[in-house]
Amino acid sequence: MRPVDRALLALLVVNGFVVGVLSVAFVYLRFGGIAIPVAAVLAGIVNAVLLWLAAAITDGPLRFLPLLAWLLVLVAGALPGPGGDLVLVPDGTLVLPTLGLLAIGAGVPFLLAWTRRLPDPDDR
Repeated sequence: MRPVDRALLALLVVNGFVVGVLSVAFVYLRFGGIAIPVAAVLAGIVNAVLLWLAAAITDGPLRFLPLLAWLLVLVAGALPGPGGDLVLVPDGTLVLPTLGLLAIGAGVPFLLAWTRRLPDPDDR
């Protein structure tokens, strides 16, 4: 992998981290009192794009680094903070948006990789 490709992959990992922070921040957003999974759908689309771009750079397991950065933020949001508070609540009425974020945000890129629709880096 060329140094330019490594720099681009590092930027994609940073983007995955930022998408994770925004996903966690807006997972419980409500419109008119109705919980609509906007953050989950946007996270799934953006994670699929990040995976697509990373697959165009490398064909190894490094292509999943942006998705792993996103998952790392979700895990950090599910762990209790210093005061015992949680950002992602895995119980009660908030379990569906939390699971929806995980299922859609990671499911769309997983389906993209599973169906082998990712680009080959040798084609550029």
